[in-house]
Amino acid sequence: MIRLIDRYLIKEFLPPFFFSLFSLTFILLMDQLFRLIDLFVKKGLPIDVVGQILIYTLPLIITYTAPMAVLVAIVMSFGRFAQDNEILALKTSGLTFLSIMRIPFLATLLFMVFLIFFNNFILPESNHRVRNLMLDVSRKRPAIRLPEGVFTNELTGYTVYVGKKDERHSKLYDITIYDRRSALMMTAPHGELKDLEEEGILQFILYNGELHQLVDDEKYQRTNFSKQIINMQINTELIRRERKYRNQNELDAFGLRAKISETDKEIHKIKNDTEEIARVAIDKYLQGDMKELDHARFKIQKNLKLIKGKMRKISRYLVELNKKFSLAFACIVFVIIGAPMGYLFRRGGIAGILMGILLFSLFYILILAGEEFADRRDFPAFWAMWLPNIILLLFGVYLFFVAEFEKSPFKRLLR
Repeated sequence: MIRLIDRYLIKEFLPPFFFSLFSLTFILLMDQLFRLIDLFVKKGLPIDVVGQILIYTLPLIITYTAPMAVLVAIVMSFGRFAQDNEILALKTSGLTFLSIMRIPFLATLLFMVFLIFFNNFILPESNHRVRNLMLDVSRKRPAIRLPEGVFTNELTGYTVYVGKKDERHSKLYDITIYDRRSALMMTAPHGELKDLEEEGILQFILYNGELHQLVDDEKYQRTNFSKQIINMQINTELIRRERKYRNQNELDAFGLRAKISETDKEIHKIKNDTEEIARVAIDKYLQGDMKELDHARFKIQKNLKLIKGKMRKISRYLVELNKKFSLAFACIVFVIIGAPMGYLFRRGGIAGILMGILLFSLFYILILAGEEFADRRDFPAFWAMWLPNIILLLFGVYLFFVAEFEKSPFKRLLR
C-alpha cells in the first residue's frame, strides 16, 4: 500500500514542479529576452551570439526558480490533497503526516544534491562565459556600453564623455571628446551617434559646440561650430577572448576558498607592515624626529583602508560561498514549510501558486537584505545567507507539528 501511495504522491508532485519551473524561468527570462532582442534588432548582433547569451543567462535564473518551483509544487499538490480530503483519508487509515511527506522529501533531497553541484560548477562557468561574451560584444560595438557620466578610453585614440544618452533615438547630451593624437578637445551640449557597421565607423555628430586646442604649447585656441562630425574607426568583427580573471560569481567553492585564503594572507602581510611602520615611527619620535610620525600616520591610515577593502572582498567571497549551499538547502526548507501549509490552508491551484510565490518573495527579500548587510554593515556572511532558511525552517517545523497532531491555537482560522 505504501509503495502505491508513494507513486501516487510523486506523480502528483512532478507535474506542478516542472510547470512551475518552466513558467517561472520564462517569466524571469522575459526581462533578459527584451534586452537580447534589442541587441539583435537595433545593434545587429548575430542571432547565434544572442542565443549564446540567452543560454549562458539561464543557469543564474534557474538557481532561484528551482527552489521556488519546489515550494509552489509542494503547496499546490498538498493543497489539492487537502481539498479532496485525501490526506485526511490517509491519516485515518493509520499513516502519519511525516510518512505522507516522505517521498516528496526524499525526491527533493536528491534534487538538492543536484542543485549543489549545479550552483558550484555549472553556474560559475556560465557566469564567466556570459561576462566574457558581453565584454567581447562591447568591444565590437562600443556604442552598446557607452557609459553615462564616465570618461571612457574604449575607442582607439579618443577619450569620450557622455553625460546622458537616449538610445532609442541615438541622441547624446553633454558630450566631451578628446582626440589624444592631436590634443584636440570637442564639447557640445547635444549630438547624435551613428554606428556605420559596413564602413567600420562609429560616427559622432556634434551640434553647437566648441573646439579647444593648445597651439605651439603657448597659444590657446577656441572655435565655435554649428555642426561637427567625428568618424572613429572601430573593429566590426566579434573577436572571442578567454579571460583568466574571475570575480566571486564566477568561482566554484574551491576557487572561493583559495581566494579567501589568498586575501587573508595579504591582510596579514599588511598588518605586519603596519606594525613595522608604527614601531619605526615611535623609535624615531623618541629620537626627536617629528616629521616621521606624520609620515607614518599617513601610511598607517592608507594601510587600514586597504585592510578594510580586503575584508569586504573576503565578505563577498564568503557570501557567494554560503549562497551556493543555502539556495540549494532552501528546497528542503520549502518542503517542510510547504506541505503542512498546503494541507492546513487547503489551497491548491492558483491559490497554491500565489501562496508559494508570496513565501518565496519573502525568502528572496531576506537573501537580498542579508547580502546588503554582509557587504556594507559587516554582518557575518554565514548568518546573512542562512538566517532566511533558519527563520522559515522554524516556522515550517511549527506548521508540521500542527499538521501532524491537528492541534493549533489558529486551527479555526486555518480551517
